[in-house]
Amino acid sequence: MSWLNEQIAERWRKEGRRYAQSVNDFVRRGMAGEEPDESELTDDGRGEISAQVWDMVKKANEQNDLQRLRTELPAATWPFSETFQSSMQAVRIAGYLNNSTVVFNSGFHTDQGCVYTANSEQVLSFPQYQFAGQSPDAAQYALAGSEGIRVITHPDRHLEGKEVATFRWEDIQSAIHQVLPRIESLADCEYPERTLEGLIPFNEGQALIILSTYGIYLVEHGKVSPIHPDPAEVEEHELEDTQISMGHATVSLDGRWIAFGSQVSDHMLLDRERHHTYSLYPESSYPHHALFSGDSRKVWFNACHFYNGVTMQVELSEVEGNESREDWPIMDEIARVYASVEIPEGMVLGDAYGYLKCIDKKGQEVWRHFVGSTIYSLALSPDQSRLAVGTFGGMVHILDLHAEQMDDYSIGTGSLREVERFVVWRGEQPLRW
Repeated sequence: MSWLNEQIAERWRKEGRRYAQSVNDFVRRGMAGEEPDESELTDDGRGEISAQVWDMVKKANEQNDLQRLRTELPAATWPFSETFQSSMQAVRIAGYLNNSTVVFNSGFHTDQGCVYTANSEQVLSFPQYQFAGQSPDAAQYALAGSEGIRVITHPDRHLEGKEVATFRWEDIQSAIHQVLPRIESLADCEYPERTLEGLIPFNEGQALIILSTYGIYLVEHGKVSPIHPDPAEVEEHELEDTQISMGHATVSLDGRWIAFGSQVSDHMLLDRERHHTYSLYPESSYPHHALFSGDSRKVWFNACHFYNGVTMQVELSEVEGNESREDWPIMDEIARVYASVEIPEGMVLGDAYGYLKCIDKKGQEVWRHFVGSTIYSLALSPDQSRLAVGTFGGMVHILDLHAEQMDDYSIGTGSLREVERFVVWRGEQPLRW
């Protein structure tokens, strides 16, 4: 029995093409200097049939008829946003295992947290792990479960590989408690794995950054050092706990630098070689994201204000003596950045409005591409041909960066083309689309 309702599918395709063309024309006119009226844009009518389309997506998966599914029902997110909002959840891409297989997480801060591997053949789930993170050089993965964190080198799609380090929660929490004995912190969490928002193994797996809703910690040489909030500031301000909002952290490829911060901090930069932490004033209201260049010479800092933000570029060789500098180059003045990755053309920023924007080294926009939901994470394949995008809409988009032309259903100014999608919604089995 066929899963396809041809009338609904034709309506879906026709409305998808019309809406994409309308938005693309509007954007082109605006970028050309015109001031088009937003009233010219009509709503995407696919929302009315989204429930019927979702039912077909599930049935096509049951019959493993995925190629026909993508042809008959081109994937979309926006039309589902109203009817299925309660099912959607954030998805964080940990990284690529190879050019075709990604690792990602979902179900944060709940007992339903899970790690997945996925490629064009299947999606595998690993409920024994609640979170996964990748090293800057993509060689190691940190896998967090209820007992602790394993660091393994070059895992396969079953997440099996050489174990190079283990960090037990019992030891981590005991060490934190010694530093912060009277302050509620990660040491006091019954389920520390459920507080995670980032894991970054580095130094060949012997060091680890833990990004938690209860602060940012550096684990190294058998020690656990809280780096944000700073223990001295916790004591000085008589804080009751170490909880942070909009926490973020990243490590440079050479392992020397750690950039971090949160809503209540400046842009923070730790030089592990000189054992010194720099504080740089943000260009917008609240520090939100950071990214190092691949040559470990620059760091991009983003600060946000509501759904917008400003991104500045800092030369690491110029930080010493310039903490009060106010004229660091501005690379973007629009995006609230949740995720970023470097490609040969420049830095790709993923923003709160669901747009990817590629910004070159001069701060000029190269292209933009709309994925349909606030972007939460990005990862680049080893051969730099694929970009994996995780969103708050419960989607993993696989985009071909080398495509010659964008398809008729996409919104953007470049030639990116989506070749695959995975849907990870609450209460549903992961689906391919």
